[in-house]
Amino acid sequence: MTLLLELLSSGWISALAVAVLWIETAVLSMLSREPMKRLRALFANACSGTCLLIAVAVALRGDNPLWIMALMAGSLIAHGFDIVLRTPAQADGLSRKTE
Repeated sequence: MTLLLELLSSGWISALAVAVLWIETAVLSMLSREPMKRLRALFANACSGTCLLIAVAVALRGDNPLWIMALMAGSLIAHGFDIVLRTPAQADGLSRKTE
């Protein structure tokens, strides 16, 4: 229990979560028939999650709130890229066929 509290208060719990996130991204990419295409598809989402997890670490440590805001803004930008990249792939599902 003490180790968990230390990981939380120091922010290292977020570093572990970031490592898991990127390992998962790499494994999912390698398991794909087209690894680079899958990595490109997952990259923006993983960057968004990384920014959020680092923002949590900064908040847990009680560091400068400007870093938290900057990281959250970075996450929002990465999320925007993720949505833009996914939209063409979802275009068929978004159109209505009214014949």
